[in-house]
Amino acid sequence: MTSRFQRAGRTLSLLGPLRWLRLSGDRHPLYGYQQVSFLGWRFEEPDAEKLRIVERAVRTTPTREEWVIDTSRRNWVLVPTRLLGEGENPVASPGFDERVSLAMRDQDFCVRALLDLDAILDTLRGLVAPGEGPEDGPARHGGASSP
Repeated sequence: MTSRFQRAGRTLSLLGPLRWLRLSGDRHPLYGYQQVSFLGWRFEEPDAEKLRIVERAVRTTPTREEWVIDTSRRNWVLVPTRLLGEGENPVASPGFDERVSLAMRDQDFCVRALLDLDAILDTLRGLVAPGEGPEDGPARHGGASSP
């Protein structure tokens, strides 16, 4: 488990207990290239207020890429719009894995998305735990620690 995965889990857990979490975006463990960043999770009890807070964090965070939250399935996904497909369920549409694979060839995009995701998590933490202040995460120090 990476520190970024743990930080994402701790931050989302401030909204409520999690049943499931998946984070993509760290370096490939064997080959060292940056992977495409996206975050998927499932709350034990999802509700409109939790979604509203996450949407606010995404909307108010200055990012290099455009991001969207897909809640059309039981697992919610925060993903750069570049990875979306067509149709009613753009994240789960055919070709998602292919779009991720193609995007991974653009390492500049992968680094930008990683920095964005770190910043979104920092904003979210500030919204749900304002008394604690932002966590000492990479985005607070001008970038990711190891993109």
